Amino acid sequence: MNANVAQTVPRPPASYELTTPPEGGRSSYVRGQNFCVGHTWIDAGESLTEPDLPDEHIVLVPEATEITVGVPGRAEVRVTGPALVIVPAVPSRIVARGAATLTRVFTTRAPDVVARAGNTALYEDPDPSVVPLPERPPVPGPGTVRVHRADDVPVDPDRFGRIFRTDSLMVNWFAPEYGERDTDKLSPHVHYDFEQASVTLRGDYIHHLRSPWTPRLREWRDDQHLRCASPSVTVIPPGIVHTSRAVGGEVHELVDVFAPPRADFADRGWVVNAADYAGSGT
Repeated sequence: MNANVAQTVPRPPASYELTTPPEGGRSSYVRGQNFCVGHTWIDAGESLTEPDLPDEHIVLVPEATEITVGVPGRAEVRVTGPALVIVPAVPSRIVARGAATLTRVFTTRAPDVVARAGNTALYEDPDPSVVPLPERPPVPGPGTVRVHRADDVPVDPDRFGRIFRTDSLMVNWFAPEYGERDTDKLSPHVHYDFEQASVTLRGDYIHHLRSPWTPRLREWRDDQHLRCASPSVTVIPPGIVHTSRAVGGEVHELVDVFAPPRADFADRGWVVNAADYAGSGT
């Protein structure tokens, strides 16, 4: 760990409700320095299209609904959720076969996507402590639509969550939790060189956040305990000690987002689809 980086005063954490935009749109977007999360309410027969994106993106289908994903030169892929879909870096079209809520994750290499985010002004000045995305993806994906059904990835006590990657993104889609998290089994930790987005898909969470003290008293901050309903996105900057706790008796579901992919998760063998990127060195 670089001691100078550890002393950097981070951008404050921020939580955003994903609500239908007031101008009548059906999507809500939140960005970090390297990633952008979009949440869309879509009805049967409606579609979402993206142009020739510079890298792969992720589509989360958290409910038992059906979509089709089409890319040029390939047959449409029919997907029944809950599932995670990796879409290659080509033009794509998603069509809903029934009412659905979809969460998509992009990198900030796609300026047209980033422009949709309501918090984009916060990132006019990049945080130097965040490891940047390289100019282009370091390794291409297989170039096909890949579908990972949640039921095909059982909970494994030797693996932390359900971690998937693309050429430039990584997500940890945790299995649904029932009831509250044990307050004697929290996991506070800190990252010094990347942001994390915690996307609440179902239930309520409290994100407990602590800013380590620096030698300058004026930079000290009180602890934060952000209660987040679903759907919402909480962006946690580098240097913030954090842990998340499910609260309430309902079902809870959370997805963590990172960019670029985390080498520490890959090195532990936790990435479900690592074989698709065997030559990446990440």
